Amino acid sequence: MITLDNDEKIILEVRRHWFVLLAQSLPLVFLIFFPLVIKIALGVTGLSDIVILGKNTETLVAIATAVWIWFIWVAFFVVWTDYYLDILMLTNKRIIDIEQKGLFSREISTFRLDRIQDVTVKVNGVIPTFFDFGDIHIQTAGEVPEISVKSVPNPHKVREIVSRAQDEAIEKSRVVKIDVNS
Repeated sequence: MITLDNDEKIILEVRRHWFVLLAQSLPLVFLIFFPLVIKIALGVTGLSDIVILGKNTETLVAIATAVWIWFIWVAFFVVWTDYYLDILMLTNKRIIDIEQKGLFSREISTFRLDRIQDVTVKVNGVIPTFFDFGDIHIQTAGEVPEISVKSVPNPHKVREIVSRAQDEAIEKSRVVKIDVNS
């Protein structure tokens, strides 16, 4: 997916916080039980005697339930794939932001560390504050003016690591420029 230079090392890989995956998956867990709720509701209200689907009612209900659960499973797979493949990668030379958009589309932004102008962290709300996750906005001087990564765990620590890597990259580029001019 991403090829690194020979002297390039990965310093940090960050995915969204686990709470985001949980929050997106929880409605799917409740939807799995929807056929059971319908069956109970029909049994309690006595409508099961009125709703006649033919001789193979149990088979049709089992097939419909299996198809329903399969659709929920596919929806969970899409949510998990989006969660797992969204990555902010920091190397000793650059930042790589990989954003998965659906199953078959991906956007990759790359820029050098010495192009960073500002790193901002936003933590809004009780749950993000309690679980320590927030958004990181990295502004650059380049084609991509800003990279935003949402729901990053330990955002202040990530900001410190990015700032430290940026300082080292700037210092290294100054040393190389001085050596070249001598």
